[in-house]
Amino acid sequence: MILTEFEKKRAANMIWNAAGNYNVSVGFRMYDDNAKADLYWNTILGSSYAHFDWKKLKEFYNTFHETVGQGTYEALFWIALENTTFEKEKDKRPGLLLLRTEYCKKKLREFMPSIAESREGWILEGHYKTSIGEDSGLPDLVDRKLLDELEIPGDVDTEGFIKSLSSTLAKYFTYLPGVGAHGQKRKFKIPIPRLFFGKKAGVSSEISGAKKLVVGYVENQGGSDTSAFETDSEKFNRVTEEGLRKYISSYFGKSIYDDKTSEKIQRECCTGNHLGTRIFFTRGEDEEKVTGFAAKMRKEMKKQHEKNEAAFFSNMKINNAAISELTHRIKNALLTQLEPTAVCSKTGKLKPSLVWKALYLNNNKIFEKQISEGSGNISVDILLDASASQIHRMDTVSAQGYIIAKALDNCHVPVRVWGYSSMNGYTVMNLYRNYSESSKNKEIFRFFTTGANRDGLALNAILCQMRENTATHRVVIWLTDVKPNDIMEVSQKSTNYSGDIAIEDMTELVHRAKLENIYVLCAFTGDDADIPNVQKIFGRSFVKVKSLDNFASLVGDMIQAEIRRM
Repeated sequence: MILTEFEKKRAANMIWNAAGNYNVSVGFRMYDDNAKADLYWNTILGSSYAHFDWKKLKEFYNTFHETVGQGTYEALFWIALENTTFEKEKDKRPGLLLLRTEYCKKKLREFMPSIAESREGWILEGHYKTSIGEDSGLPDLVDRKLLDELEIPGDVDTEGFIKSLSSTLAKYFTYLPGVGAHGQKRKFKIPIPRLFFGKKAGVSSEISGAKKLVVGYVENQGGSDTSAFETDSEKFNRVTEEGLRKYISSYFGKSIYDDKTSEKIQRECCTGNHLGTRIFFTRGEDEEKVTGFAAKMRKEMKKQHEKNEAAFFSNMKINNAAISELTHRIKNALLTQLEPTAVCSKTGKLKPSLVWKALYLNNNKIFEKQISEGSGNISVDILLDASASQIHRMDTVSAQGYIIAKALDNCHVPVRVWGYSSMNGYTVMNLYRNYSESSKNKEIFRFFTTGANRDGLALNAILCQMRENTATHRVVIWLTDVKPNDIMEVSQKSTNYSGDIAIEDMTELVHRAKLENIYVLCAFTGDDADIPNVQKIFGRSFVKVKSLDNFASLVGDMIQAEIRRM
């Protein structure tokens, strides 16, 4: 099989996204048995970057080269690294547990009996089982102890990891800690065993440029210096501003605005914590000439568009029921809460108590008239978090956005729908449909996840857009997991946009929106551990929605409650 440049770049993107740093390369990339970039392993590689000195890890890894136990040592290195990295990251990345669980279950289903030909294969199978809460199933007590020592906890640094794994390899094998490859027991002609599961005997498992291990295919740059492993895309910091904007435009679609308008919006939105970042508005329309990696990703987006739409219409009965229920709830709220109000007018029912104004003040508004606010005085912007943390929910999130938009259309409430993600210093705002475009709801199925998420900048961009809106009641419905994370540093604070500083930023922006009579509601798609942050940001104006089950009921309750508070 051939390892394509496209898959190499996909693997690099996965590592960048997980590392939160588009300048890094750890010197390795991982692929599955079909020569496709492996999402879980590359996520682990990228996540590990924040915790380990990869130059030292690479030097340690190189001590396995051409030793008698090279294949085994390398496989056990990856098992140990996966476990300690997961333990370090699981609380920071709630989606990582789901990704790991799905990966392990999938691999256990695919596991072939022939894997038992290697000891590392048994150990790997046991690790998959313990990772999902099962017993390892290892019959040998020694192997159970080996696995227990390989599953290094998350409280070690680089030196601690190397020391722990070196001791384990020395205890169970012939590895000599602290000794380079030339000092280890060597085997100069190493037969390549059939280690990777899922392959039948006699079928070539070679991928040019990558080595086969039980964990998958590993692309190794070689040497302790990883700089030569970087692609031109990884060195984006050398790209000019013009070139970077062109790349963003090729990747996501051409800009809605001309350069002058874009600069004006930039000055308005990219302030405070977002000074030095960039904002980019698009409708996803292709540039005339798109080549290379951006062209490949555009094709991936179109494929996902089709998948999202097909998933929605395959469950049309359930989704139509959700639309009907949400429509009914919104209509009832509008009828009961936005009742006619009495105003002074030149016509209507005479109010005797006001006659004196006509006689002495020349004010002829002495009549009372009932005016209905109606739904025309409400507008809604739907904001969909399209960062990579939502990668397993693309069909669900797009369906949720469609259901809300269609229900609001049925109630004659103007609605606009956006998706957003951050990449290379740009926060990209993807407009799926505008207020008057009720015929374009299917554009919501273009929803595609990639990159990071600078949530505060996305909200600020929406607020800037909504200031041109003259509706009496303006509402934002935000579907997000409330996990802000962007590598671009916060101005003058020498830290990236995540954690407490990002939560405070979001809280301040939601409060500022309220002062401008813009109501921000949250359909929370994250985990229970983040609910305190959600409450801090949104107060009572949120509901937790993980799936389409009861979605209409939960969102309907939230919208009804907010209309009552208007």
